[in-house]
Amino acid sequence: MESGPLRARLAVMMFLQYSVIGSWAVPLATYLLAPPEQGGLGFTPAQTSGIYSATAFVGLGAPLLLGLLADRLFAAQRLLAVLHIVGACILFAVARFCANQQLRIRVAEDPAAAADETFAILLPLMVANAVVLILTLALSNVTGFRNLKEPKKSFGGIRLYGTLSWIVMNVLIDFFGDALSPQPLYVAAAMSLVMGLYALTLPHTPPARLGKGIAVALGVPALKMFRDPGFRVLILSALCMAAIQQFYSVYCNPFLKDIGAAKPVAVQTLAQVTEVVCMIAFPFILVRFGVKAVLAVGVFGWVVRNAVFATASLPAIAAFGLPLHGMCYTFFFVVANVYVDRHAPPHLRASAQGIYTFTSMGLGTLLGNFVSAEVMEAHRTPAGVDWFWFWMVPAVAAGVVFLAFVALFKDDPAVSAAPESASRAP
Repeated sequence: MESGPLRARLAVMMFLQYSVIGSWAVPLATYLLAPPEQGGLGFTPAQTSGIYSATAFVGLGAPLLLGLLADRLFAAQRLLAVLHIVGACILFAVARFCANQQLRIRVAEDPAAAADETFAILLPLMVANAVVLILTLALSNVTGFRNLKEPKKSFGGIRLYGTLSWIVMNVLIDFFGDALSPQPLYVAAAMSLVMGLYALTLPHTPPARLGKGIAVALGVPALKMFRDPGFRVLILSALCMAAIQQFYSVYCNPFLKDIGAAKPVAVQTLAQVTEVVCMIAFPFILVRFGVKAVLAVGVFGWVVRNAVFATASLPAIAAFGLPLHGMCYTFFFVVANVYVDRHAPPHLRASAQGIYTFTSMGLGTLLGNFVSAEVMEAHRTPAGVDWFWFWMVPAVAAGVVFLAFVALFKDDPAVSAAPESASRAP
């Protein structure tokens, strides 16, 4: 077992890493959608989803760039430092641009045209930020795994500090800052700078110099796994559930604000609290009930959670809807990650994870951003958004996925018998 000081250094790394995205990912949608007279930019749902799609677009090609940089050319901690310092500059530029444009849109003769111009410039800036985000998330994992003697036992506990950071940053911003402003972006820029400087103190993590080619980075060798019906069902389910998740990821915070939550950003962290608990418990639950049952519970939880959201009852959402999100996320996405890792032959595990990441974080997220924006547009009225039907769409979709999954997926005793720690970004 590695020393306590080393684990503490890596835990601080995870806390700072996730503080960057945790500062802006939740409140940004509300800021983009809010009318200019309320302090927002007046973006349409399609434009808002487009901004959030930047990460998914970058994620489609990130494995190639990461393999070249971290596996062949540079030490991980130095690359982390450079990328975060560059990221701090990008986020500061985004915050300044949004602050200036908000004033311009508010006094413009044609606010919609001014918002369109703002979107055209903001999108490439957020794509640049997404490049930094995707690469640094992966590099922080690389730094953790390569410096731990027993990463399968130790990494999960260290990664939990990232979720804790997400909770802390959102609570601080909502109680002591102004979530409906560029302030979260300024906070993210400051945290990125701190992380960049801190990365220089991390243990030296030289490139592995593994000879990964383009085909391996894209997961091509693992395509033969699609001959397995269970793998096909899981990947297709992950695609659908990643799309369904975007209804929550992008529009939950505007929804909470719309139904009267006093501190919507802080309230939303209830999902991360249960996520911490479920990430600690899921290995034991997996052994007790098996992979199919746990995955099915995760999918069905999305049906219940979205149905609770459709009631627009803030007490019910706080007591059941948001806590269910943490359970659903862990029991489906994290357990699916474990299934892919354990189900794939040892020589195809990296390729299989590439397929899973490409499908869920890439294609599924893009599909979900597009569909959720279209559903939002369809249910906007002069009086506001018809949130009941907005949330019933992902509830029904999750129900269809649940029935198909239960009917078609076959359990894998090897996965249930020997679960390993797994993690994804919140």
